[in-house]
Amino acid sequence: MTLLDHQKLLVQSTIPALTKHGEEITRVFYQRMFAAHPEVAPMFNQDDQKNGAQHKRLAGAILAYAGNLDRLDLLGPAVSRIEHRHVATKVRPEHYPIVGKYLLVAIQEVLGDAATPEILEAWSVAYNELAQIMIGHEAAIYAEQEEEQEQEEEVAAV
Repeated sequence: MTLLDHQKLLVQSTIPALTKHGEEITRVFYQRMFAAHPEVAPMFNQDDQKNGAQHKRLAGAILAYAGNLDRLDLLGPAVSRIEHRHVATKVRPEHYPIVGKYLLVAIQEVLGDAATPEILEAWSVAYNELAQIMIGHEAAIYAEQEEEQEQEEEVAAV
């Protein structure tokens, strides 16, 4: 599903709420996700979880995404760093629906009635679009790493 213009506007309309409540949203997000899926917790820096650095980074990333939906190329270097971090921590495509679910849960929980069904649907589409981009880029990184590994094994076998 492609993010429609009116959905972009809905996501962008949440920027003031994200600015004000972003860290609370991400704190709730991690709490709910780790409670339901403890297997994903090792993918995250636990020191950064405890000191709140992870919450701040994710809140900033969500805000940057919402503010640049029409200019995603501006986010390229930051997204690339995230993708490489994902590969280093073994994030796989099947993890993205988990993250998406609990991000929406957290947005709804923190924003309450302000998180209308239309806003939640817009965020769902926006998240899934970004997830598909990242999954594709991460697949290329995994493939590159596998190719390098194979080449190293061939050299070692000689």
